[in-house]
Amino acid sequence: MRPTEKALDLADPIRAALRQIQDALGGLGQFSPERSGRIFRIATTDHIAATLMPRLVPVLRSAAPRISIVLRGLHRQEIVDWLEKGSIDLAITILPDAPTTIKRTSLFHVNWTSIVSAEHPEIRDELTLELFLKYPHLLVTHVGDLKGYIDRLLDDRGLKRTVAMSLPFALAVPAIIAETDMICTLPANVIRLADWPRLRSFPLPFDYSGYQETLLWHRRNDSDPGHAWLRRTLIRVSETVTS
Repeated sequence: MRPTEKALDLADPIRAALRQIQDALGGLGQFSPERSGRIFRIATTDHIAATLMPRLVPVLRSAAPRISIVLRGLHRQEIVDWLEKGSIDLAITILPDAPTTIKRTSLFHVNWTSIVSAEHPEIRDELTLELFLKYPHLLVTHVGDLKGYIDRLLDDRGLKRTVAMSLPFALAVPAIIAETDMICTLPANVIRLADWPRLRSFPLPFDYSGYQETLLWHRRNDSDPGHAWLRRTLIRVSETVTS
């Protein structure tokens, strides 16, 4: 016997509700992080994971050693559906058009940095706007597109760059940039995660205010004690992230 489509749609919300009931009954309405064996599922990007998880995991190992975290790759077009169905507990991303059922809070400020090969044929001591628009770009995006946040900033200024390649993860970026004349623009905190000796980094050659990385959850989890504890913990560890 196979479950119906309706049953499959209800499975995750029912599972989430049962977790809340279990936590409430087990702790008389209180959440005990040191005793909880809950599994929290978070959707985010590889570079946000590399920024936040080294800060979060030591806290969990000390204060909540039985809690497990499952990270999922980010697909922005599916985030609302995943949160609605309870497939994930939290998402960390930019989602300006989320419905009112999705709650949010800011985590940390993000500035952008552009990187080029240390042997770039023309970009050496300064990245001017002219050079930024002249050379092709490598775009890190999880949408599978050739247009991202920087392109929207350029559109607002009546400018356009050429995106020659896009990929959904940041790990391959240094090797690609080091061997080409392309430019890649990434959050500055990502650049600081590792020593990339064959690259040069520059600020964006136009004014901008950066953006806030955002924590998202479904409103039904607002009063869930365990969920609220993890949100507070993420907010606290995010305070140590510099833009």
